[in-house]
Amino acid sequence: MSSKSRFIAETSVLAATYAALVWLLQPISFREVQFRVADMLVGLVPVLGWSGIWGITLGVLIGNLASPLGPIDLISAIPTFIGAWLIWKLREKSVFLGLTLYSAVVSAWVGYALWITFNVPLLLGTVYVFIGVEAASGVGGYIVYRLVKEKLVEIVGKR
Repeated sequence: MSSKSRFIAETSVLAATYAALVWLLQPISFREVQFRVADMLVGLVPVLGWSGIWGITLGVLIGNLASPLGPIDLISAIPTFIGAWLIWKLREKSVFLGLTLYSAVVSAWVGYALWITFNVPLLLGTVYVFIGVEAASGVGGYIVYRLVKEKLVEIVGKR
């Protein structure tokens, strides 16, 4: 398989899996108190690289079509891209730090969107969102990273 085909396949599968998990688990995927099981997939970014960054970003964009926040939540793809890029950039230093920064970037945006849309207090909303995002992305994502890193590198090749 060519590298371009592999990139498209990895990106597509990750985006579809992320979006499907968000849609299937809608009751816990949105609002102030959320635990997005799909966010555990960000643990694949340090292994997959750009296909992971784009897969998560597109997955968020598609998944958020079901958001109760409405169209403003589609903008979440931008901080998601930034956060995923930070995970990739920090992969040699600390994957956990990258995952935590991802959580902070995403939570700051979602807290702001909740404030604008539902008048949730900005700081309180951001903190609540961070707790759930960090549990899923920071802790769950790190567990996914550790569990699949060796096997995935063996399957898709060293990067």
